[in-house]
Amino acid sequence: MADPETRGVLVVEDESIVAHDIQQTLTDLGYDAFSIAASAEEAMARAAERRPDLALVDIRIKGKLDGIKTAQLLKERFGVPIVYLSAHADDATLERATQTGPYGYLVKPVKPAELRSTIEVALQRHRMDTPKSSSARPTAPRPKAQVVRAPGVRAVRRQLAQILKSADFDASRRSREFLSFIVEEALAGRGEVLSQSAIATRVFGRRDDFDAIVDPIVRIQAGRLRRSLERYYLLAGRHDPVRIELHRGAYLPAFRRASTRGTESAETEAAAKPAIEETVAVAEPAVESWPTVGVRPFEAAGAEPELASHTPRFNDELEKELGRYRDLRIVRLEKQGTRASRTESRFTLHGSIRVASGGWEVTARLEDSTNAEQLWMDAYYTTAKAGRRGGSLEDVARVIAARVGSEEGVVVQTLAAELALGKPVGPPACVAILRSYRFFFAREGKSFAEVLDALRQAVTTDPESSLAWTRLARLYLANATLELAKVDTPLEDALTCAQNGVRLDPTSRRARCILAAIWLVKGELAAARYEAQEALRLSSDSLVYLEMIGWVLTLAGDWDRGAALVREAVERNPHHLPYVNHALWADHLRRDEFTAAYEAAMGYRDGAFYWRPMMRACCLGHLGRAQDARPEVAELLRQKPDFPSRGRTLIGHYIKFEDIQERIADGLRRAHLRLD
Repeated sequence: MADPETRGVLVVEDESIVAHDIQQTLTDLGYDAFSIAASAEEAMARAAERRPDLALVDIRIKGKLDGIKTAQLLKERFGVPIVYLSAHADDATLERATQTGPYGYLVKPVKPAELRSTIEVALQRHRMDTPKSSSARPTAPRPKAQVVRAPGVRAVRRQLAQILKSADFDASRRSREFLSFIVEEALAGRGEVLSQSAIATRVFGRRDDFDAIVDPIVRIQAGRLRRSLERYYLLAGRHDPVRIELHRGAYLPAFRRASTRGTESAETEAAAKPAIEETVAVAEPAVESWPTVGVRPFEAAGAEPELASHTPRFNDELEKELGRYRDLRIVRLEKQGTRASRTESRFTLHGSIRVASGGWEVTARLEDSTNAEQLWMDAYYTTAKAGRRGGSLEDVARVIAARVGSEEGVVVQTLAAELALGKPVGPPACVAILRSYRFFFAREGKSFAEVLDALRQAVTTDPESSLAWTRLARLYLANATLELAKVDTPLEDALTCAQNGVRLDPTSRRARCILAAIWLVKGELAAARYEAQEALRLSSDSLVYLEMIGWVLTLAGDWDRGAALVREAVERNPHHLPYVNHALWADHLRRDEFTAAYEAAMGYRDGAFYWRPMMRACCLGHLGRAQDARPEVAELLRQKPDFPSRGRTLIGHYIKFEDIQERIADGLRRAHLRLD
């Protein structure tokens, strides 16, 4: 029997039912079938998150890269042994597959005994071929230790040499040259020369007339180098005393000690201090105009002993949850008037915590640092009962983070309003993302094409922005299902954009939820449920997109669990996204609970699209209130004059079960709107 702790299997298969059957069989056999990938991009992202001991790869998968090329990339980048899956293949394809050096072939449908024997033989052969290799599982990153002093020059150079010789630094030759160049330039105090042009000409051999807009090689390679460094520090470098980091938006590396147990002596540190301090002073990311929130630790208002222990945990949870929204840059402000970095903070969040009536009272304020204007203030009251969801102090921190940082939060709404007035709000990628938010706020169909073009330009000029790819995917999806504008936005393009978003930021709940929604619309319900469950697993206590996770699970057929998550999100977070009532409406409708379905439809506040009047008209029809349904039917036909002929198609984008589709059609018929 396989040991699931040491034998993790990645399944690369684009037929979701087949993939999940194989995954279940592997689990039954004792393997850790930890992930499924439907494309080369997904496979590489999953392997980067956790290097598999073996990959089962279907020879024929859809996309720009087939299974053979995917297997080759997995083998070259991660050293993963490959076993191919195939229902049939021609001689030329099998010849290509053979050239990649697989450790076995399996013919679908796969028999459990044959699957186990093939995997065991493949693993044994791989161990024999690479006797010195290690299959140790990547471990979770350790909490970042407090920075005490900048490391010395010799310490940084020793760390660079350690990284370059490590097998876990999976960078190409050019990326290694890139890293060596920027580190040496930083140590020499020549940080000002680290422009895209200098790197392109001196590292990548570009000509002196290099144009960064036309040729994005430096940005792309910087993103790859950043991920290679992150991977190294997750594996071989997790206990290294010195860290070399490359922040987003910067080409000058940052150097810091991971702990106080560094190997540099006091004399060496003192000797290196003048040169390295100058470097570190500019090694933070360059001052950005991306929206930044400075979080000042909430103060304990009182001398009660419990405040001393609970307040730090509250502050940690607040910063962590804010960071999960990805739209903001978070800066910790240690005390009044100080900053923890050189980045200017447009917004400042602060407040106080006190014991009140056997529980907690938390007051929060958000201010505009440019003019000291108070943008928002609220007070939250809860109980101190441990373990009560919605009643813990940490949950209050999550609610405040949602009010400030979510896509309908105070900061985004403030910036979107300024954008509408023509005020500068940030770099081009930020502007494009904010324009997409504003579009969904205002629902101005005529602006769709402009917003789409802006996001397309954003991912062209900043191909490493997961958020831009994710917003573009959502825009494609919205147009494909709601028909906002007469612009071609195929679902396949939405899928590619969403997969890019997940690949660039595998821990983003939002990116995974958008990908899950696209799988839902495509009818790949198992894949939709998988991505939603992965989003939930990433941070089980977080409120970020919790309602969206529940919405996807509900409409993908996990009715009880999905609806329970939606209700939990609504109960815990008063600032939840309002469209989640759509999932509750569908759940009540399938149960013939028409009064409850109507109440859910009334809570669906978005009146700009045709779903709200359709949901209400359907329920009123079932309740025998055809006269009350007339205004809803009129509004539905105003928004979608061709709904009688195309309604079944439009409904079917999100409602995938025929019995519920028929309930909707029957309710509309009772409301005197018959669908063809």
